[in-house]
Amino acid sequence: MSENPQIEGRAVKILVVDDEEIVLFFVRDALEDIGYQIELSNNGLDALSKIEKEYFDFVLTDIRMPDCNGLELARKAREILPSVGIIFMTGYANLNNAKDAIKEGAYDYIMKPFELNEIRQAVRNAVKKKQKDTEKTLTNELNRLSDLNQLMYTVSDRKSLMRLSLGFALMQGKTGLGSVIFKSDKENEFGAITTGDRSDSSFEETFEVLQKDYFDIDCDAFNAPIVIGSLEEHPIYRAFSDPEIARFLIPRWFKEDYRLVNIALKRGPKLYGFLILGYPEESEAGRGSELKLLGITASQIAISLENIILLEESRNAYGRLKDLQEQTIQLEKMATRGQMSAEIGHELNNFLAVVMANLSLMQNHLKNKNYDELDKYVRAVISNLDNIKKFTDGLADFSKIESNFQECDINVLISDVIEYLKVQSQFQGIDIRFESSKHEIRSMADTSQMQQLFYNLLNNAANAIREFDGARTREITVTTKYNRDDSQFSIMVRDSGVGMDTALLEKAFKERFTTRESGHGFGLLVCRRIIENHAGKLIVDSKTGHGTTVTIQFPVKTCTDPGISSVPDHPVAETTG
Repeated sequence: MSENPQIEGRAVKILVVDDEEIVLFFVRDALEDIGYQIELSNNGLDALSKIEKEYFDFVLTDIRMPDCNGLELARKAREILPSVGIIFMTGYANLNNAKDAIKEGAYDYIMKPFELNEIRQAVRNAVKKKQKDTEKTLTNELNRLSDLNQLMYTVSDRKSLMRLSLGFALMQGKTGLGSVIFKSDKENEFGAITTGDRSDSSFEETFEVLQKDYFDIDCDAFNAPIVIGSLEEHPIYRAFSDPEIARFLIPRWFKEDYRLVNIALKRGPKLYGFLILGYPEESEAGRGSELKLLGITASQIAISLENIILLEESRNAYGRLKDLQEQTIQLEKMATRGQMSAEIGHELNNFLAVVMANLSLMQNHLKNKNYDELDKYVRAVISNLDNIKKFTDGLADFSKIESNFQECDINVLISDVIEYLKVQSQFQGIDIRFESSKHEIRSMADTSQMQQLFYNLLNNAANAIREFDGARTREITVTTKYNRDDSQFSIMVRDSGVGMDTALLEKAFKERFTTRESGHGFGLLVCRRIIENHAGKLIVDSKTGHGTTVTIQFPVKTCTDPGISSVPDHPVAETTG
């Protein structure tokens, strides 16, 4: 009569250990008849050897045996296979030992001599208990997987992610033999992190540039774990037939009687690497639900790896933009053949600053996995790169700053500039407040020039605050007002910075002027040129130690107004001390 007892969808496997042959055969016959898989051993040392090579759900052992008694066997068995269940067979004289063992986690004990039904019932009870323990273990595994998922978000480089992932996979796969192979950030360079010693937690790292990208392959066949026993069975090797990849696909600890479980690290059509775990051929570990959990783990690893690659690309792009910005500044400082050369460099620098601010926001949202926010910043980057192109296309005529007027919402334009600037380092610790007009302000303007104007004004305000050690507050306030009767609007930028005395105030906006050692003095000139292009009026109010207020008054322009891109002959600038 077969009961077909199972755990995790497979037959229950039991190692029976006793130095009396008649007991071994009796237990085997009693349990095999109802569907258990039974292995026999006549001493503790032989039993330990079997446990090292095979997976067992239970060890059913006598307590009193020569060389290695049952209690010692149980302790060593659980060191090798922590999940194994222990059931003791004992005579009355060893009853106290058996009870002590139960307190330490043994499943049950059976008093010798025992009947057929006694041994069967004891094992049935142990299987039920282990099934409940397995369910709890699965819950714990899922909780650990969630913890791993959270921990992955804190890792910012591929190698650290791979080390963390391999360690978790070894614990989850119940083996000490493992390797992870992956592509590095260099062309055709492959990395391997490997360990082959249960008692040693150290990992060996190898990186090597190979002849081709061996992961550039159709990976649809890699959705399920791949179990192989030799190099020739691996689909990567079958695809390329190149022995060069063998040292990565087959870890150094591999033996002929081992099986390798390969779990692909993939996202859609892209293959990033493999988790490789090793087991003796006859071992039951690394099967069933363990493989399912490892598959989920591999998916999480692939997602984190993809995020790291995106982060690396963003960092590289940010670095190139920063280098370009620094080069632009250097070229700007070296320009001595006319004011326009410096203005060009300064304008490009402003565009790049906005681009970098958006990339910085993208980097932050990537780290927090806020993917829904990325599209907005990508569009902003593209828009500003388009502005750069328009600016450079208009450089054929160096006599003036080219203007491209279009209708825009002034309040929205200013709000966007403030949002971009808040994340830049020079604005950290400075509170930027925007007090917009109650009524919408729509006017014809060159939006890229107006963005440059606000950037320069806010950047100068921030510099003035940082240079003022005696500042009680660190605030910049931007205010817009709309006068419908006069068809005008005004923009006021007020800071709590160091301010300017009368002599410095007379120079501001009228000639190359800066109070900083590293400054080039073109920023305020560019502001003035933009205000002139928009027929605006500039008023500057400043006093040493009391901050500066810059007010600009603009006429509201419509698309029907004649000459909206013309420059007034006599722009007005007023200063008050």
